[in-house]
Amino acid sequence: MFTHSSSLVTLSLLAMSSWLAFASAVGPVMNQQPTIFDLIQNDPDLSEFFNLISRNELVPTLLKFRQATVFAPNNEAMRAFTGQKDQDLLLYHLANVALTTDKLDQSVSSELPGNPPLWIARRDASSYQYDLYINDARVIRGDIKAMSTRQDEQVLHVIDKVLEPIMTSARDPQLSNPDAARLLERAGSFNLGPYQISDFVQQVTSHKKLSVFATPGRHTFLIPINRGFEAVSRDKIDPKVIDGHIVPNVALFSRPAIRGRPVQTLAFSDNLKVTISFSNESLPSQEIGSRIYVQSNTLVGDFHHPRGVVVAQVVKANIPVRNGVVHLIDKPLIVIDIDIVNFLKSFKVFEQRNGILYEFYRIMKDFATNFMEGITGAGELTLLAPSNEAFRKLGEKNLNALLANQQKLTEILQLHVIRRRLSSDEIIQNPLLSHVESADRHRRLYFSAFGPDDNITVSVEGGGVNATIIQPDIGALNGIVHIIDRVLGVPTMTVIEKLQSDPIMSKTHALAIQDDFLGRMQAYRDPYNPRIQQKFTMLVPSDDAWEVIHRTMGSAFKKLFMGEYSYNVRQILERHLVVGQELSINNLTSQGRDNYLQTIRGKVKIVFVENGGENGGEPTREYFAEWENIRARVVRPDVQCIDGVIHVIDHVLVQRREISVSGSERFTVNALLLLAITLTAIFWNARALQH
Repeated sequence: MFTHSSSLVTLSLLAMSSWLAFASAVGPVMNQQPTIFDLIQNDPDLSEFFNLISRNELVPTLLKFRQATVFAPNNEAMRAFTGQKDQDLLLYHLANVALTTDKLDQSVSSELPGNPPLWIARRDASSYQYDLYINDARVIRGDIKAMSTRQDEQVLHVIDKVLEPIMTSARDPQLSNPDAARLLERAGSFNLGPYQISDFVQQVTSHKKLSVFATPGRHTFLIPINRGFEAVSRDKIDPKVIDGHIVPNVALFSRPAIRGRPVQTLAFSDNLKVTISFSNESLPSQEIGSRIYVQSNTLVGDFHHPRGVVVAQVVKANIPVRNGVVHLIDKPLIVIDIDIVNFLKSFKVFEQRNGILYEFYRIMKDFATNFMEGITGAGELTLLAPSNEAFRKLGEKNLNALLANQQKLTEILQLHVIRRRLSSDEIIQNPLLSHVESADRHRRLYFSAFGPDDNITVSVEGGGVNATIIQPDIGALNGIVHIIDRVLGVPTMTVIEKLQSDPIMSKTHALAIQDDFLGRMQAYRDPYNPRIQQKFTMLVPSDDAWEVIHRTMGSAFKKLFMGEYSYNVRQILERHLVVGQELSINNLTSQGRDNYLQTIRGKVKIVFVENGGENGGEPTREYFAEWENIRARVVRPDVQCIDGVIHVIDHVLVQRREISVSGSERFTVNALLLLAITLTAIFWNARALQH
């Protein structure tokens, strides 16, 4: 990294200007190639940048007569930039050496007084390509070569965002290229917008940690603003917490930072391990202007630093400093010091509707105050909190209908609550933990984990809706919050769409596309109103249920899925399907312990077994579907769809005789074949004797 004092840079610029004036007076050397000034002038997508250059006295001369690299923002970037457009901004986009992309290393010194560095990052875009970033701007056209009038090499790179230097409120030369420590010390002298950071600075100085922020190199510093300390006890900000706000040896600007990838902080030792990662509200979006979040994850904690995730919103991102980059965040990381309700309340601030859980909090506050009061004093719990985007997916019509039905809304909200702590690690490490009771006593939540070990995804199904946990394990004093990408209990899919999308129903769907079974389902219409599709009740064998068939009837299983028995497939699926009725598990067992379900292909018996409540709890029921000598357990009842309901079962209601050739039939076929061969041999022997 190159550094120079402000006085030296000022003298060098004056000397450069004098030399360039002399060169201009002498006249240019014959030049075959355009200068970088010419390239920018003649590029219609750089007209906004060129207009700024043409109004300046110094920069055009630099671009015509000397070696240079220019990072030129395109027109869209220039129009989106609302900061000050002056000579300092132009000089921050210039370097005094010609650097093609293969020569850009970790940083390059800009021409702004003090020579603050521009930080270089590469991010893989595919197996064969990478994206190149200068600070937070992506290079969209690179390595455009030019030649100065003095035959010096020049290189132009077009970028999609304006590079914004750190600006001081007063033109103090001593602050022209500050490190993070100087930024903290003289925060009032820099343009940090409406944000104050004095509370964090006070903790840093009182714990004698300022020198850490002066460490040379390239680091990432996460600085909480004062407003974030309103709900956090300052005595919980100790040296380890401060270390957890620093990522060493990497300058993580918001766009090139890989979403969801944890990186170690300075607080990473045997006794305390803290990582941080970046995310957006709608993963994996990284568009310019999208809201950015940073989370700390205490993997190994102690009494003062409990395990868990803390999520903070980045309120001012990408402040470049001499030793890396600073991001201002809306609250301290690592510290778990508020309960779940107050955690949700924290999303109502900052320009309203900005927080990822703002909509969820608004609905609780305005339409379900009893629910909010209930979880305040409910003891330890886990909350599955839908994001703003999850509510947008419902559509305005469905959302308004839900808000107008107080009882339904309360039931839906209760479905998102588990009355104990349930971390993602517990779900991943305990495969037998397939379902848990929700606070809505009549419905369960079903969890599954899938993906490679280094990138496991956890999903949850409740009330017919599959949601992915996009932000797990946010810690609170009275439990855990998992942010999910859909609202549970408000179905938006048909039975057919559910078969297509739910991973535990994939094999049933693979069979249902044979012989146009799904097309025939769609053709069922209400006999009294042909424009309305019939309702369905379907017993859907899980993928594990089909694996049982695979193990016990291997060859027949292969033929089923190869399409050789499409007629048999149709018969099997029709035994699992009721047309014209939407029957919940309570409907199916309303006649007592023994009930019969009339499917397209005969009757199926539905029974239940009641188990005594444990530890004084309420008794629970297990439900079964019986056909001939097969008993299938209902492992996931009441998967609600907009045109019916699905009950997932753990065995297929099928007999071996339906999908395989019996032993007696094989004997008959073989005997007939042997007889035919024998008769043929006798015939040809007789003809041979005649001749």
